[in-house]
Order: sequence, then C-alpha cells, then structure tokens
Amino acid sequence: MIRRLHCQNSVVFALVIGLCLAVLPHRPSDAGPVLERIQVDGVVRCGVTASGVGLSEVGVSGKWEGFFVDFCRALASAVLDDPEAFEPVEVDDIVRFQALANGAFDVLMANTTWTIGRDTALGITFADVLLYDGQGFLAHRSLGATSLAEVKSGTVCVPGGTTTVKNLSELTAGLNGRIRAIEFNSSEALYDAFFSRRCDIITYDLSPLASLKQTRANDSDNFVLFPDIVSKEPLSSVIQRGDDEWFHIVRWVSRALVAAEELGITSANVEQMRENGTPEIRRLLGSDSQIGLGMGLSNDWAYRMIRDLGNYGEIYERHLGEGGLGIPRGLNGLWRDGGLHYAPPIR
Repeated sequence: MIRRLHCQNSVVFALVIGLCLAVLPHRPSDAGPVLERIQVDGVVRCGVTASGVGLSEVGVSGKWEGFFVDFCRALASAVLDDPEAFEPVEVDDIVRFQALANGAFDVLMANTTWTIGRDTALGITFADVLLYDGQGFLAHRSLGATSLAEVKSGTVCVPGGTTTVKNLSELTAGLNGRIRAIEFNSSEALYDAFFSRRCDIITYDLSPLASLKQTRANDSDNFVLFPDIVSKEPLSSVIQRGDDEWFHIVRWVSRALVAAEELGITSANVEQMRENGTPEIRRLLGSDSQIGLGMGLSNDWAYRMIRDLGNYGEIYERHLGEGGLGIPRGLNGLWRDGGLHYAPPIR
C-alpha cells in the first residue's frame, strides 16, 4: 500500500518543522583547524600584496594599511577582539595561491579575481567578493591616445600570474599587432617599468591604476586613464579549501559589514545601536542572539569589528572614496543604491 500525504497535511507538517527549527538554539560550533590555531596562537595570518596606496601597502607608519588590509583587521577583531592581532604575510601574484594552498597563511585579502578555474583547480576557496572591479589601462599622455581605439602602436606592461595577462592576450589578438605585452613578476617591477617609460601603457585592475595615477606619478596630468574596461574582476577573500568553519567566518565578516551599512550601524553609533529595538540589529550586534556561538565565536563578534573598523561603506570611503582615492562607489554601492553589495538576512 502506498501512503500519500495530502496537501493540507503537508502544509501543516512544513509549518511545524519550520517552527521547531526557528526555536532551536544555535549549536556551539566545533572549531575547525584554522580557527583552533588562531585561538591558540592569538594571531590571524593574512596574505597581502603590495597593490598600492588605498588598497594594500606599507604606510609611513611602517604598518600595512589600505582597503584590503582593513578586512584583515576586521577578521582579527571578530575572532580575537583586537584589530592588530593579525600578521601580514606579503606574497606576490605568482606565488600567492600555492602559498595559501600550502598553509602559509590563513586568508588571502588582496586584489584577487574570483574565477571558475581558480575556484575549482587550485585547492583554494573564494569566500566573498570584497570589491567589484574591472581591467583598465593607464597611458603616458605623450602617447597621444585617450582610448584603446586611438592606440596605433605601443607596449603594455602587464602583471604576470594574473587574469590580466589572459584578458590582454585575448584583447590584443583582435588588434592586429598594434599592442605588444611585456610581463613582470612583481608589482614594483611592473610600476617601475611603466614610470621609466619601458612601456607606453600599463594594464591592471582599475583601482590599482587609480592609486598609481594619484600617488606615484610625479605629475598626474602626464597620464591618462582610458575609459575602456575590458573585464569583470570580482576581487574576493580566499582561503585554503576544506575548512567549512573558517569559510563561514571569513565570508560572514565581510557580509556583516555590508549588513551594518544597510542597517545604519556605524563605528560612531554602534554602542547606542546595541540597545536598539530592531530585532535584526540586535541579532547582528549580539544583544539577544546566539549567532556567534554557532560560528565558534563570541556573540559580540560583529559589534567588535564595527566598533574598530566601521561598516563596509566607512572602510570604502576611508581608502577608496572621498577620504582616499576618490573612486565613486558605483558597483560597490549597496543594492538599494544601484550597487551589487547585498547582505543575506541576519537571522
């Protein structure tokens, strides 16, 4: 005899199950190997690259600073209650993935593009998009061109070991040999070659190019940023594959900072917001939820990083927006403002 569950009973059953799941307490998470090591050693090891002022670079204080570095600090705040409890491990574009897969550091926070090939074949996992970018071109004004279409011939400096190389090779295949690429295996060699005029043009993600034009050029008027954007470059945090607990922490650190901006929580008002009556705000800040427990963290994990670093918008504006490079939010705005950043529900 085949037993059939009628539609009405199915609905009742689903409602009962949903209610049961809603009231279940968050189960304390078993710490994965990465979180366990961090809690023992008291430091988050963060892979960084010298991408330029505003992004990731050693500042005048001798410490690493910039947009991507602030996500290292946010992670340290969330896990260890100390934004300086992170160890920067500098890598270049050539060795970064192998170093991460081999456990040289816990997370890579850099201008690293999420692609299907990297995500599936290198023993690494992309956690969350931190910055939506695209490949652009910065040229010496004396070249006499203001766009790719106007370039009659020239050389292009390109960073080796990046998606930029592949994008450029596909582009130049259709330009009848008008542009010749020269690869460099370090950012410093790349930048030095361009500014010493070994190349007419440099191609990279737009955010590093904007940093170069404003901070490393003797006279920014001698250079022109082409309007051409030839690729999608979702720049993501990256971890070693196989540690689900650490993956959830890294992903939710950045998503929680977006949620904070959506909810109007800032570094200036986060203390007052802990007493806010809005359920989602109280859950995010740990006032009356067990979300942190389910991640292997204290329940005030999000409060701590917002207190120390601010929300996503504050981090962006400090380094890339009006307080830094002056790059408009654009795709990096919140979804309600026409951007792509969107936080899943905090519940």
